[in-house]
Amino acid sequence: MGNIYYFGYPTPTTGGDFVNIDHVLVLNKLGFSAKIIYDGSHPMSSKLPQNSRPIQSINFREDDYFIVPENDYQLLEFAYSLKSKLIIHNQNNYYFFNAVNSVLGLENKRFNTIICPSDISAKMLVDAGYRGEVAVIKPYVPSYFSPSKKKLTIAFSPRKLPIQSRALLTTFRSMFPNYLDIEWVAIENMDRENVAKLLSESAIYASFSNLESLGLSTLEAMKCGCIVVGDHGGGGSEYANTENGFWVRADELILYSRKIADAIELFKKFGAENAISVAAIKSANEFSPENFHKSLENFWLNRISKSH
Repeated sequence: MGNIYYFGYPTPTTGGDFVNIDHVLVLNKLGFSAKIIYDGSHPMSSKLPQNSRPIQSINFREDDYFIVPENDYQLLEFAYSLKSKLIIHNQNNYYFFNAVNSVLGLENKRFNTIICPSDISAKMLVDAGYRGEVAVIKPYVPSYFSPSKKKLTIAFSPRKLPIQSRALLTTFRSMFPNYLDIEWVAIENMDRENVAKLLSESAIYASFSNLESLGLSTLEAMKCGCIVVGDHGGGGSEYANTENGFWVRADELILYSRKIADAIELFKKFGAENAISVAAIKSANEFSPENFHKSLENFWLNRISKSH
């Protein structure tokens, strides 16, 4: 078996970027030769593993594996031109279905294996007609996402749904002027460790997820013991239930506002030990390093057995 190359970006910013890094770091610990490769026309960030290399420096061989992201049509075309073994790391079906014209016959073009982050995304892919191998490797939430001393603040990330998030703030403040003193803190331009710190201290997380295949940021808030209110973006149906959050669509402004008010009262009455937070932590803990390591190792050991 040759090298395993995951394509990444010089400066990781999204949850998917960090999941790629997690794959590479764990594979190296397991004894595989795995690297992040990136567009060398941009400088490499210190957040990438030290053994990362510019794609321009790679001499792809037939026994190498090239792990291609799902969202770049040109990169998929480039991968197809190589002789290496190809795997698509499909972290978001919505982006994937925008990058290809059809999933029919992809397995006959050497894209015969696709990794998905959740059962729900894998099912969508199969239901759409893909007939190659679909492997589910669920990411994990790092241990530094954990509860600390809570204060009555509301954290939220407006990036994916900026219009809905702004509209929700206005609606909530209009409906509940008695809560105007409660601070809303936007997650913007923060590294992952600082996001974890904010979530660990925040009582409530207003979720504005959108078009998700899993919704890693919402899971991070749950693992920090936040009372999560809002939209899990579809992919969150993998873990969201009536016990671990107040789940409403982001455009349901009136209901969303009322659920934020319910979360405030719940925290005021029971603090960090409220039932929603306890259930949320339990659900998020299922996305553990141990489960991730086992799934990843089994997937790649299966590749070795098939090559013999």
